[in-house]
Amino acid sequence: MREYLELDFLTLKDISIEAGMPIEDEVYLNSLEEARASNCLFDVRRHGALQAYSTLKYVGEGKWHVLMFVTQPEQRNKDTFTELFGKIILHLDKVNAKTLVSNVFKVNRLSVAFHKKLGFKITREAPHGYEFTLALESPEAKKHRQWMRKYARHC
Repeated sequence: MREYLELDFLTLKDISIEAGMPIEDEVYLNSLEEARASNCLFDVRRHGALQAYSTLKYVGEGKWHVLMFVTQPEQRNKDTFTELFGKIILHLDKVNAKTLVSNVFKVNRLSVAFHKKLGFKITREAPHGYEFTLALESPEAKKHRQWMRKYARHC
């Protein structure tokens, strides 16, 4: 689990500190263990090295929370994102998910823009961040899901 935490520190440490909510090792490690135990830890590796990962948590009534979505900066490309999203989508299809929810620090401008590009809508705002929501049957979500499903079946 340490390699996941190292990736968190690499990509999120400064953002978390700037947002006033520094990464707490034990909280992150516990969350990772819970995700792994519930088969909701998805990763992408190249030659054994962790390139990206995501964790999900079921929150009821077809709603899933994206707890983490982290990518090595030099691996933020179509292949990495497509493989990771493909794994996530296959899981969401299997569990008949209806909605995805994700929280993003306001200072994480790249993530805010990324969520908007994927069709997520801001559903709540707090002092430090936004809650984004994506209805998985929305036209935006369906557009992305088609090609990700196709790719995921070949992984």
